[in-house]
Amino acid sequence: MRPTDMPDSEPPALAAHGEFLAALAQQTLAGRRQAYRRIGPQRGPALVLLHGLMDNSAGFAPLLAALEAEHALDRDIIAPDWRGHGESEATPGAYWFPHYLADLETLLDTLGVAEPVVLIGHSMGGQVASLYAGARPERVAGLVALDSLNVPDSDPNDSPARYRDWLDTVTGRASQDPRVYASVADFAARLARRYPELDNAALFYLARAWLRPTGDGRQCLGIDPAHHRRMPYGFRAAEACALWRDVQCPVLCLDGGRSQATLFIDAETRAARRACFADIEHRTLAHCGHMLHVQDAPAVAERLHAFLRRIDART
Repeated sequence: MRPTDMPDSEPPALAAHGEFLAALAQQTLAGRRQAYRRIGPQRGPALVLLHGLMDNSAGFAPLLAALEAEHALDRDIIAPDWRGHGESEATPGAYWFPHYLADLETLLDTLGVAEPVVLIGHSMGGQVASLYAGARPERVAGLVALDSLNVPDSDPNDSPARYRDWLDTVTGRASQDPRVYASVADFAARLARRYPELDNAALFYLARAWLRPTGDGRQCLGIDPAHHRRMPYGFRAAEACALWRDVQCPVLCLDGGRSQATLFIDAETRAARRACFADIEHRTLAHCGHMLHVQDAPAVAERLHAFLRRIDART
């Protein structure tokens, strides 16, 4: 069922982990409100779940429900909302990518997580996780990258346009108003155009997780509009590869075979990036798109459970 024939009422709810969704907490980090969810016994390597751009920690609830069905959830689970996402406070001014790595480290320190963790990141969260695992290899016992490593390299010739666009938004010449939608169903229909492989249950789950009421009957994205700015610099593949070569832990890379991310770079380049990691297992879920952990949480959980057993055997 596609955008033109979305249901008038919401479909049956997607299976999600209720305890995790209810476990929202907050800490003040460097004077900024940091939201996160934490469940489970605080022993053994913690699983730290890192969401992507536009998303928030609630996006992992379907995967955790599937992991629980695999009897693989008796462990410390931590999932932050990145700054300016979900319930975390926005940052005045610009968002710079290295700050996400600092936010991750500060949260782990604040929560007293001293033992090496397993980082599980989707999209932008996987980029943060993979770079952090190279910068702080002693703090990471395992790395899971969910459709995360296929970011196109930045083109230096695009720099003039990038800087002009960034200057226009940061100085107020271009609009930075929140993106507003008529209803949850309206936004779900828009998501269907972006992720045509998702069924209605997944589309409505993401719509409810990402949206916040505006007070006038409409809905807006629960992120700081500044995240929509085009930054003056792009992804630097050579720098990322240098960090990935310093990763010392086992790596599981799961990609969606129908993900638009696979169109950004060719198969040879994708393979060369994965080869930067000394110990990597790569799998493609052929039927899945970019939101693979929501589209088919049981399939992702099955592969993740096997990977976690391997990590547990090493610790």
